[in-house]
Amino acid sequence: MASAEYKRLLTQAYDLDKPEAPPDELAYYRGASEGAAPPVLEVMCGSGRFLVPLLAAGVDIDGVDGSDAMLAACRAKCVERGLTPALHQQSLQELEVPRRYGLAFCGGGSFGLVTDTADARESMRRLFDHLLPGGVLLIEIETPTGPRRSGAWQGRWWTRADGAIIANRQLNRYDSDTCVETGLGIYELFENGALVETELDEWVCRYWEPDEMRALLDDTGFVDVRATKAFTSLPLEGGETMVSFVAVRPGRTSRA
Repeated sequence: MASAEYKRLLTQAYDLDKPEAPPDELAYYRGASEGAAPPVLEVMCGSGRFLVPLLAAGVDIDGVDGSDAMLAACRAKCVERGLTPALHQQSLQELEVPRRYGLAFCGGGSFGLVTDTADARESMRRLFDHLLPGGVLLIEIETPTGPRRSGAWQGRWWTRADGAIIANRQLNRYDSDTCVETGLGIYELFENGALVETELDEWVCRYWEPDEMRALLDDTGFVDVRATKAFTSLPLEGGETMVSFVAVRPGRTSRA
């Protein structure tokens, strides 16, 4: 199954927690965009922390995400900057948009939100089909390497610009046999010290072994598949917690 949709309070907390794209990641995607034939597709674009600055820099980029709340936040950021994005609300395994792309990317381990193997295969097939011949796919995976907190409540809070507080409690469970983590988050909005809204969010996340992702890309028909340290061209050394993949749809295309 795919992840549950990110809702309103979770989206607000996400933007408060991650207001800007990490510079190294943004530079990686911008460099890839400049080197690829347009247009560009960001898959699972969320609230636009990569899409918005790339669009502002003149990249011809579209976005797809399954969450209406995330896309609404993305549109609002674009309006503030006088940008007009082409955004589509779709799950990755149901991807069907009009254009075909010279570059598609799915960053920050977001592909792990597709946990079912059949859904992952269909998602990758649809990504392949939405690339132009010679088009490039960039995809990052989080690996099972590293400790996982399971069965213990954790909490955080954020303060909005209007002084309201969003508090979060969450509980994660990790299955080491399937490398799938399930999570339950309770988000509460406090205004002037009073609780005014509560939201329950559930999600799932799959951690991929690099060999599994390489096999999925190969089986889909991609060629020139390369795995590197995240957001670099450096070779893997083993034990990485995040890995970047570059894969190419066979064929040739010319830059516009």
